[in-house]
Amino acid sequence: MASYISTFGPGPAIPAQDFIDQWVNASVAEGGEFYRTNCAQCHNFAGSGGALTDGKYAPGLMAASPLEIYEAMITGPQAMPKFSEATLTPEAKLAIIRYIEELKKQENPGGISLGRLGPVVEGLFLWTVGLGLLIGFAWWIGARVR
Repeated sequence: MASYISTFGPGPAIPAQDFIDQWVNASVAEGGEFYRTNCAQCHNFAGSGGALTDGKYAPGLMAASPLEIYEAMITGPQAMPKFSEATLTPEAKLAIIRYIEELKKQENPGGISLGRLGPVVEGLFLWTVGLGLLIGFAWWIGARVR
């Protein structure tokens, strides 16, 4: 399959795995800045992904490997832009990977994360579910009394 696709023309060169493995030496703080500037609009501040226009979707990054993330930054799959070296240097891309890998390690002390959308959304979800259960329970009691 790869040889068939390569007949359409060469794509960007994927760096060697030993270069990708250098993400462990990159700065988390710089990676966070680059991520929030270039990636968070589509992939959410927590890397959970999200809906885009025209039915497109930015996938979550929690299951992606460092190589897959780097490849996506240089090839620009679907609606994602291609990040050239003029936009993001290879070191900046490695810093973004380091930041995403740190996001993967973060625990969720609040229970169900709901995409880590924040306490307001999670609280609204719980209020909606709680009120729905109370209304359903009251309806059930009222139906049994008749």
